[in-house]
Amino acid sequence: MKHVSLLFLYAYITVLLFYQPVLFTYFSQDDFFHFKVSQTDGSLTGFLNLFGAHSFQERGIAFYRPISREFLYHTFYNLFGLNPIPFRLLQLTLLAVNMTLVYLLMQKIFSAKTLSILTAFFFGITASNVAPLFYLAGGAQTLIATSFILLCLILYLEFLKSKIKIYYFASFITYIFALASHELSASLPIILLLLSFSLVSKKQYLHEAVRLLPFFIILSLYLYIDIHIIGFSDQEKQYQLSVGVKTFMNSLSWYFVWGLGIPEMLIDFVFPGFKLNPDLMKYWGNYFRIIFSAFFIVLATIAFSLTYLLWTKKALLFDKKFLFLLFWFPIAIFPVTFLPLHKSSYYLVPALPALWGGVWYLIFNTYRSIKLKHQRAANLFFVISFLSFLILSFTSIKLGETTYWAATRGKLAEKLVKEVKFAYPILPKGALIYFVNDPSYPYVAQDWGGTSKQAAFALNGEDAL
Repeated sequence: MKHVSLLFLYAYITVLLFYQPVLFTYFSQDDFFHFKVSQTDGSLTGFLNLFGAHSFQERGIAFYRPISREFLYHTFYNLFGLNPIPFRLLQLTLLAVNMTLVYLLMQKIFSAKTLSILTAFFFGITASNVAPLFYLAGGAQTLIATSFILLCLILYLEFLKSKIKIYYFASFITYIFALASHELSASLPIILLLLSFSLVSKKQYLHEAVRLLPFFIILSLYLYIDIHIIGFSDQEKQYQLSVGVKTFMNSLSWYFVWGLGIPEMLIDFVFPGFKLNPDLMKYWGNYFRIIFSAFFIVLATIAFSLTYLLWTKKALLFDKKFLFLLFWFPIAIFPVTFLPLHKSSYYLVPALPALWGGVWYLIFNTYRSIKLKHQRAANLFFVISFLSFLILSFTSIKLGETTYWAATRGKLAEKLVKEVKFAYPILPKGALIYFVNDPSYPYVAQDWGGTSKQAAFALNGEDAL
């Protein structure tokens, strides 16, 4: 146990070192809107109203996320104001908590400490966490929802093994909290059903499905609230559905490579036929060679592991626990796979345990199989696999610090808010502030347009002021 605790300490420190710039990233864009809609008149009724289901026409905000949005922004703003550090500490703490929960879940499923530690470590270190950590508004929500999702899975798994009913009821309550944090949790009943199927015989499948009926009933109620009571905006094109196999496979492919550590921004530079826009070099520079070299090695190790096990240990590929992970990944992101204009790697967080669990299941079992005959070759294979994943994520994280939109807009928003407060310590009610285009202003990114337009993006219009 001490050995595992020490490894986790190293893992936490490594993640903190990789992502320490997050601590000093200011708010931007949607953050200011969330602050605005989470404020109350200070009464108990006003506070409780944050947990109500309000129509989009009433508040201009979609989806039912009271725990991770209204409650979070209301509480932290009243405690800390516009100090981003407490928010950022919460995000990194949630990531550490989720790493621990991933370890506990994998250990309960596979009873393999090395596999569980590797899964938890790369869940925390992967560059796909750039989005949920730098983009506070969306990232905090998926991180909180993932905590409840993982806890629900652990509690339900404990119930399946012990048959103690308190675990069933605890998992049900945790599921409700997950739904109240993010709509990605809607896929959880199906994931729980697959988890049950991976542990019981076929004769018990129907019984397990009936036992999860309360989860599906709550899901139906939740979907009714989200779709019919709250509703959506017809003007927001990014939320328009495009249902089809091609859309699903395209989205699934992008989420897969993002999960492995490819920077999210690559999607903006890929033409049809997998042709790269040469402008990518303008942003990636020398990172280009490192990222793509590491990525191809990563794909090679996964492909080799899959092929090797297919020829030598085929039964491992049809193990029900591995198949559970294989189906968990696409099901976890299924709610957003038909939104081709709204892909983002922060949606990946609830699916990452399945991705990394599956990847390291393949690699670790390949390593153990080779080790029986060729220990040096096995060790070399493991080291190459580990380092290629690590280098890919580290390089992509460093690139994300300077290119990910939430990181760059946070710097601009902080600068603008400070300048306005210095020039106008107290703004009278109804005051208007105009930002005039200034090509010489030093804190801009030319690709966003003029400085006034960039200010509008970073500050989310009038919301920050």
